[in-house]
Amino acid sequence: MPDTSSNTEADIYVPTYNAQSPDKPSVLDAKCSHVIKSFQEAFPGHTPDFITRSPGRVNLIGEHIDYSDFSVLPMAIDVDMSLAVKIIPNESKNPSITLVNVDPQFAQRKFDLPLDGEYVTIDPSVSDWSNYFKCGLLVAHTFLKKHYPDKFNNVPLIGLEVFCLGDVPVGSGLSSSTAFICAVALTIIKANMGLAYPVKKSDLLKMTITAEHYVGVNNGGMDQATSIWGQEGHALYVQFKPTLTATPFKFPELISPPTEIQFVIANTLVVANKFETGPINYNLRVVEVIVAANVLASMCGVALAYDPESDFQKGNLRDFMNAYFITFSKDKDCWNGGVENGIEKLNKMLELVEEKLGPYAESGFTVDQAAFSLGCSREEFTRNYLTVVPIRFQVLKLYQRAKHVFSEALRVLEAVKVIMRDGQDFKSSIDFFEQFGTLMNQSQESCANMYECSTPELNEMCEIALQNGSYGSRLTGAGWGGCTVHLVPNENVEQVKNALVEQYYKKRYPYITQQVLGNAIIVSKPASGTCEYII
Repeated sequence: MPDTSSNTEADIYVPTYNAQSPDKPSVLDAKCSHVIKSFQEAFPGHTPDFITRSPGRVNLIGEHIDYSDFSVLPMAIDVDMSLAVKIIPNESKNPSITLVNVDPQFAQRKFDLPLDGEYVTIDPSVSDWSNYFKCGLLVAHTFLKKHYPDKFNNVPLIGLEVFCLGDVPVGSGLSSSTAFICAVALTIIKANMGLAYPVKKSDLLKMTITAEHYVGVNNGGMDQATSIWGQEGHALYVQFKPTLTATPFKFPELISPPTEIQFVIANTLVVANKFETGPINYNLRVVEVIVAANVLASMCGVALAYDPESDFQKGNLRDFMNAYFITFSKDKDCWNGGVENGIEKLNKMLELVEEKLGPYAESGFTVDQAAFSLGCSREEFTRNYLTVVPIRFQVLKLYQRAKHVFSEALRVLEAVKVIMRDGQDFKSSIDFFEQFGTLMNQSQESCANMYECSTPELNEMCEIALQNGSYGSRLTGAGWGGCTVHLVPNENVEQVKNALVEQYYKKRYPYITQQVLGNAIIVSKPASGTCEYII
C-alpha cells in the first residue's frame, strides 16, 4: 500500500503551457481561444500576454469530516476560471488594475495600486466581486514581499488589464471563489516576477488557503488543494493533518468492456442560507461532533490534546481516535493517513460509538447529561461548548454525528482502495461502478439519516439518477441544498441528464430557462489543476 502522507514529487510546479505543448490539458485550447477573443473585445486594440486557469472542484466522498481533521476525496472538474492578462508597464507611475467579467451582473472595476508598495485594502462589509480578486492579490503580494523584500518593499506592483471568464456556477458549492482566487494569485506572481518564474504548487496552496478570510469566509484548504493539485483522471486524497497534502490517485482503466468514468454534477437550485440556518444546521453539527469527541474521551478515560488555534480549545474526533490508541494500543501510534492502518482504527472507533453512545441513540443528550458525562457543571459546559457559535437544539445527537464522521472517514479510505485497484482486477467494468457507487450511496444514506444534512430535493435528485443509470449518487458540499454528484458510465450520461431535467427541474421549476438548465448540470471527468498558458 503506497504511503499517502505526502504529495507526488513529480508534479511540484504549476505547469506552463503554450499552443505547441504536447501535454497540455485537453480542454485548454478551446478555453484559451475563448478568453483571448473575449479579452480583445473588452480591451480593443490590446492582446493578452498570458492566461491563468484554475478549476472548480467536487467532493466525491467525505462530507462533514474535514473539521474533525479526517481526509476527504475530491476531484477537480472541467469548469474553471480563466483570466486573460495584459501587463501594463508602470511608465505612467500610476499603476492600476482593470477588471472585466464575462458575466454582465459583475460590472467593470478599476482600482489603483498603492505607489508606496503597500497592500490594497478590502472592505468585507461591501459585497463586491472585485473583493475576491483583491484577496488573491493580497496573498500573492504578501508572498512577494516576504521572499523578495528588496524588489517589492516600497515599490508598487505592476498594472494589469484582466478579463475574467468563469463557468463554475456561482453559489453552487463547486468553489467558484476558490478557482478565482487561485488564478488571481498565480497571475500576480507571474506578472510581477516574469512569465518564466516557476511557482511551486505548495507555495500557491499555502498562500491561498487563508485568502477568503479577508472577506469573512473561513475554510480548511480542501477547495484550494483540489483546484491547484488536480490531475486529469485522478481523484485527490486530501489530508489535513499533520500537514495539508493532496495525493493524486488515478482512476483505473476499465477495459471489460471499455468504459469511461464520468460524473454528473447537478444543482438542486436550493440555496442554503448558512447565516440564517447555521444555529440549527452547520454550527450545531460542529458543536455536536466536538462534544461527542470529548464525551467519548471522558467515557474511555483518555485525555485529549487539541489544536491551540481551534475556536473551541477542545479536541475533535480524530484527536480522540489518536488519544485512544496512544493510551491503549501496544504501538501507541497516531494515525498518519495510511489507508490500511486507518481502516483498522476507524472500525474500532465505530465499535466504541456503539458501546458508549449507542444507549443514547434514541434519546440524545440533554445539557445536563452531557455536562454529567464530562464531569463538569451545567454552567461550565454551556460556557465551553454552547456559546462559541450560535446554536439552537432540544437534545444533542452525539451518537448519530459521531457514527457519521467515523463511518464517512472509513468510506473515504475504502474508496481509495477501490481506485487503487488495477482495472483488470475487476470482474467487469460494471464491478468498479458498483463498488465505488455503493460507497457513495452509503455516504448519502449517512448524510440523510445520521448527519441530517440532506433535504427532500437532494434525496429526490439522487433517487432519480439511481433509477436512470447512476451507480452512486450523493449530496456534495455541506448539504441543506446545493449540488449532488453521480457516478455514471459514459453510455448512461444522457439518460441521467434527461431524467433529471424531466423529472426534477421541469416539475419543480416549470418556467426554468435553458440557460439556467445549462448551468445546473455539469458533466465532468477528473480534471487538471491550476496552470499558466503563455500566448
